[in-house]
Amino acid sequence: MEFGKLKVIERDYSKPRKNVEYYKCECKCGNKNYITTAKELLAGKKSCGCLKKKKGFNEYKIDGDTTTIYFTNRYDEIIMEGYIDTEDLPRLIEQNLHWSAGWDDSIKDYYAKAIEYYKDENGKTRTRTHCLNREITNAPQGTYVDHIEHKPHSSLDNRKRNLRVTDNLKNSRNRNGKNVNNKSGFRNVSRRDNGWIVQLQIEGENTELKRFPLDQLEEAGTYAELMRQKYYGEFAGIS
Repeated sequence: MEFGKLKVIERDYSKPRKNVEYYKCECKCGNKNYITTAKELLAGKKSCGCLKKKKGFNEYKIDGDTTTIYFTNRYDEIIMEGYIDTEDLPRLIEQNLHWSAGWDDSIKDYYAKAIEYYKDENGKTRTRTHCLNREITNAPQGTYVDHIEHKPHSSLDNRKRNLRVTDNLKNSRNRNGKNVNNKSGFRNVSRRDNGWIVQLQIEGENTELKRFPLDQLEEAGTYAELMRQKYYGEFAGIS
């Protein structure tokens, strides 16, 4: 039987493991000794890994000034899409990197990233990770590239109008919501003794701005939002 570029040659018994069937396969890339399992083949495995390594730039669709790029899973099924400015397309195609939508736990959303394989001075294969937002902006080392919008998957919108180069402090201010350990339900509002306090990072210092009684949680949340607008401006992020 054949599965994509893989042709099953024979059952492999060299790795005895209960309820797992191993098979020796030939791949059309020239790899004649690739071992995989029946489960992987039936799930859609198509090569020994050569397809993944040789993928070039993603499939895309041009619509005027905006180009949609498509992100796929390991079985080449389109699962998500992102956006770039059409004027950046030729440069990205020339780079010939394949971009993936990778989960980033710090923002609870996806980032467009690519893995580059290269040889070091000793001939050993190494990898280098590229972030699409940095490639688009050519951001200098030591800076951060912030996505301005905070909507589901807006981190995959890498059009220049949604990107800005900033420092770490401003990038951390422009956050998508409150901390995961927040108990009040409002960003920058926390319980202290018999009330609520509003505190922000101002000039690198965690600064307490005002205290509210326990029955004024909503008021504390409103005040915190006003203070973020006052001190952070366009980097205030969302509540």
